[in-house]
Amino acid sequence: MRLCASVFLFLILLTGFCFGGGQELFMKKCGSCHHKGGQAPPVNPADKAALVWKKYFKRRRHPIDLSKIISPQELQEILTYLQEHAADSEQPEAAIIPK
Repeated sequence: MRLCASVFLFLILLTGFCFGGGQELFMKKCGSCHHKGGQAPPVNPADKAALVWKKYFKRRRHPIDLSKIISPQELQEILTYLQEHAADSEQPEAAIIPK
């Protein structure tokens, strides 16, 4: 189990060097809980349509208060990333955080 956690942390750090903006924040801030075997179920941009992502965060549906770990600017960058790669986008992304 310790090896899996170390590998996952390494992958998160590695993606920080390869990607930027919303994708990097998504992996860092969301991926810490939303990964296989994590505290929350895995989630990826293509899991929802763009409008659904927008409504989800606008209505504050997330079970924990994200304002304690994600700034409003970071949340906007994450939301933009999720919408740009949502199920109904031109570039859906479904395998960022492994399920």
